[in-house]
Amino acid sequence: MNRSVDSPGVEDAGTQPRPLTAGRMAGWGVGAFASNAFNTLPGLLLLIYMTDALGVPAALAGVVVALPKLFDLVASAWFGAVSDREAARTGRRARLMRAGAVVMPFAFVATFSSPVRGDAAALWVFATFLVASAAYLCFQVPFIALPAEMTGSPEQRTRLMTYRTFFFTLGMLVGGVAGPLLTQKGTPAAYRTMAVIVGAVLLVVLLIPVLTTRTVRSRPPARTPSLREAVRTARANRPFVLLSALLFLYFIFTVMILTGLPYVATYFLGGKKEQATVFLVFALGSTLAVPGVGALARRYGNIPVLLTGVTLWAVGGVALYFAVDGGVGATAAAGVLVSLGQASSLVALYALLTDCIRIQAERTGHDSAGVLSGVWTAVDTAGHALGPVAYTVVLSLTGYASSTLDHPVTQSSTALEGLRLGFSALPGLLMLTLIPLVLRYRRAVTNTAGGTALCPADA
Repeated sequence: MNRSVDSPGVEDAGTQPRPLTAGRMAGWGVGAFASNAFNTLPGLLLLIYMTDALGVPAALAGVVVALPKLFDLVASAWFGAVSDREAARTGRRARLMRAGAVVMPFAFVATFSSPVRGDAAALWVFATFLVASAAYLCFQVPFIALPAEMTGSPEQRTRLMTYRTFFFTLGMLVGGVAGPLLTQKGTPAAYRTMAVIVGAVLLVVLLIPVLTTRTVRSRPPARTPSLREAVRTARANRPFVLLSALLFLYFIFTVMILTGLPYVATYFLGGKKEQATVFLVFALGSTLAVPGVGALARRYGNIPVLLTGVTLWAVGGVALYFAVDGGVGATAAAGVLVSLGQASSLVALYALLTDCIRIQAERTGHDSAGVLSGVWTAVDTAGHALGPVAYTVVLSLTGYASSTLDHPVTQSSTALEGLRLGFSALPGLLMLTLIPLVLRYRRAVTNTAGGTALCPADA
C-alpha cells in the first residue's frame, strides 16, 4: 500500500508530521462558521426577502433560490478536479480557497442589496447569488478535502469534525440570530445593512483556515481526472454514494424547517424577535451539545450517533407542529430536540465522509480527496437548494399569497396550515426515511475491504 496514504499529517516531503494541535484543528474548523453562516442566512431570509420586501411571487422566488445552487450541483465536481490539479501542481489547495474567501463576502452583500423590485429584483438576486454560490464552492471544496489529508487517524478525524460542527453550529447561531434581529424592520435597507455587517465578518473568518492550513501537504493522483472521471470515481465508492444520498435528503428536510421558521414566526409567534429567540435556543443547543456528541461518537461510533440524530430530528419535527400553538416558549423547547439531532447528525455525517475518502485511498493507493469532496459539496448544495423549493411547493399548494410592506395580504387558514406543516411535522416524518439508508451504509462499509480507515466502533 502507498505509504503516503497512511501517513497522518504529512506536510512536506522529508519532514516529520506536525501534530494536530487543538489550535490547528480550530483554525481549520472555524471555516465552517463562515460556510454555515452563508448557508443559514439565505436559507432563513432570502426567500422571505424576495416575497415580502421585494414583491417577488413565491414560486419565482423559490426558483431564484434554487437555480444557483443547482448550477453548483454540476460545478462542485469540476471544482474538485480543479482542486486536485492545483494540489498536483503545487502540493497545496490554498489558492482556490483564498479566491473563494475574498469573493464570497462581497457577492453576499450584493445579493441582499437589490436596487429594484418585482420581477427585476428576481433577476438581480439570481445573478448575485450565483456569483456568491460559485465563490462558496471555491472555498468549500478544498476546505472539505483537507481533513483526510491532515491526519490518517480515524479518531483525529472525528475530533476534527467535532471542531467543525462546533463552529458550524456557532455560525448558524450567529447568523440565525443576528440576521433576523438586523432585518426585523423588513425593509430592503435593513436587509442591506445586515448583509454589510455579516459580509465583513465572513471576510475575516474565511481567511483564518486559509492561513492555518497553507502548509498542509496534499497527495492527489499523479494524473488528475476529468469531470466525467471524477463522477465515475465517486460512483465506484458505494459507501460514499450511500452517504451522499443521506446528506442530500438530510439537508432537504432540515432546510425546510429553517426556511419555514420566518413564516411561522411572522404568522404564529409574533415576529422577528420571536424568530431570533427560537433560533437562539436551537443553535445554542446544537453548539453546546457538540463536545458531548463528539465524545460519544469516538466511544460508540459515528453510525449509532447518526441514527440517534435522525430519530431526534423526526421527534422534534413532530413536536414543533403542536408546540407552535403554545407560543415562542413551547416552540423553543421543542427546538431543543431538533438541536440535539442537528449536532449528532452533523458530527457523524462529516466524520463518515473522511472515512469514505480514506477508504478510497486504501483501495486505489492514491488520494482523491478533491474529487470526493467536490461531489459531496455538490450534494450538500443541492440539498440546501431543494429545501426552500420543497417548502415553497407546500406554500403554493396551500395558497400562500406574496406581499410587500405597502400591500399586505391576509393569508387563508389553509395557507397558514401549510406554512406550519411544512415547517414541522412534514420534514420531521420524512426524516425517518433516512434510517434504512443509514443501515444500508453500515452494511456497505462493513463489507469494504480493509477497514483501517474506520473508527474502531464502526469497523
